[in-house]
Amino acid sequence: MSGEMIDRALARPVRLDWLDALKGVGILAVVAGHVWTRGPVRDAIYLFHMPLFFIASGFTLRPVSVPRLLRRLGASLVVPFLIFSLLLLSADFLIEHWRGVRPIFPNFAQGFQVILLSTQSTRGPFTILWFVPCLVLARLIWNGLALRWPDPSEWQWPVTILALLAGAAWWGGTASPFGLIAVPGALAFLWIGALWRNRAGAPPPRWAGLAAGVGSLLAFALLPPLAMKTGGLGIPLLSVAAAFVVTWTLAQALGFLPGAAVATLAGLGRMSLVIMYMHVAFIHYFAPYAPPAVLFVIALAGSVMVHQAARRYAPTRRLLLGARA
Repeated sequence: MSGEMIDRALARPVRLDWLDALKGVGILAVVAGHVWTRGPVRDAIYLFHMPLFFIASGFTLRPVSVPRLLRRLGASLVVPFLIFSLLLLSADFLIEHWRGVRPIFPNFAQGFQVILLSTQSTRGPFTILWFVPCLVLARLIWNGLALRWPDPSEWQWPVTILALLAGAAWWGGTASPFGLIAVPGALAFLWIGALWRNRAGAPPPRWAGLAAGVGSLLAFALLPPLAMKTGGLGIPLLSVAAAFVVTWTLAQALGFLPGAAVATLAGLGRMSLVIMYMHVAFIHYFAPYAPPAVLFVIALAGSVMVHQAARRYAPTRRLLLGARA
């Protein structure tokens, strides 16, 4: 392949199957963490599962012009977020009326007020809706900083991240319009993902895998879970570093899986945003009627079915999946 062809190939967006597979692992952990809500397994999941998605997003980011970023975020994240929020609100009114149960919100106006302006208090089928507004805000801030400092290894990056984390800890507020309370942590993980991409070309030393595995086990045993939705980052800096170590270890572990397993995980990773939106609704409405293991299967399979249905038509691909026309 000529140098010109290589340049063109690198300029095109290319899916990284291993990164999709890593997100597949992450989304399985997210579903499991909302099915099994207590105990050491749940605590271990909450140490890394949401940081993993911010790290994976940071790995793929490149600074672009602000108008282009706004168009991209609007089409791929904001529009699907608003439509899924509307669908989930409508479903809650209909299902709870049918079950004779009071819905989470009395009307659409109050529902959207909480979903948009008080994400720290979302619950039931809406509990995960803090993630996308937080990601949008974090990406906007990251892009502004990356336009100024394109190399994530420049010294200004860690200084800025540390200042934001310290400011958030000092402020100690609980209000979270548009997921704002989680943005400092999200920005830290986006930066770590971008830094990882810059160093990914060099093979890690032989001892790195063993050290990361031991570090992950120690983190699971000793560190508290993260609660990013409400701004909780466990033991600051240490828990952030541990979340990356676990994520990196999982990425390395993918190399030991059969190709078919990696392909299946990559498929789930490409559906992860729809699964993120939908899985808690299936858990919420089926919880009184099914044991946890069955709930896990229902939540995962039901969300995959929603994704596959949305893929069938061009309008739903654009509106629900954020696909380009």
